[in-house]
Amino acid sequence: MPIRLVFFALLAGGLLAGCGNGSMTSDFGSTSIANGGIRVKHGVVTLHVGDAPNAVISADGELRIDGKAVATTPAQQVLLQRYASSAMAVREHGIATGKAGAAVAGAAIRGIAASIASGDADQIDKHVDAKAKQVDTEANKICMDIANIKAAQNALATDLPAFRPYAGIIHDDQSTNCNKGDPAH
Repeated sequence: MPIRLVFFALLAGGLLAGCGNGSMTSDFGSTSIANGGIRVKHGVVTLHVGDAPNAVISADGELRIDGKAVATTPAQQVLLQRYASSAMAVREHGIATGKAGAAVAGAAIRGIAASIASGDADQIDKHVDAKAKQVDTEANKICMDIANIKAAQNALATDLPAFRPYAGIIHDDQSTNCNKGDPAH
């Protein structure tokens, strides 16, 4: 078997293995962002920081800290909605990225089988490269979502004193370095 085919088989296996987190009890309705600092579950965004109680942002921009509603202005509520919708978008775009990654793995596996049958390994490269571009497109959407969370986070830290303890969840390097290595950005 040519080395290229072995590479694609390993790539496909790695992508398929990466679809789970190794836990059979994984919570598929939940997404964790920024090392657990932001958790999205059932349309609610929960913020976790070490020295403050949890903050919960609903899709409509309601903020609760330690279970108590926080009074907000209409402008603050819009920022909270933007924060929540961007965090929820990370989840949706993450799912889309995973599906695109699985498509790459499937294409590689199908290509390996076809290559073995026909002896034409070049077709695998072309087909897998096209599928891999879909992964890049979806992953770039996550980068934009993180940047949008960071922008809303910064504005909320300035405009809403109760939000300040949560203002460091997304760091500058997480939003600015997201596309690092991507020549399109």
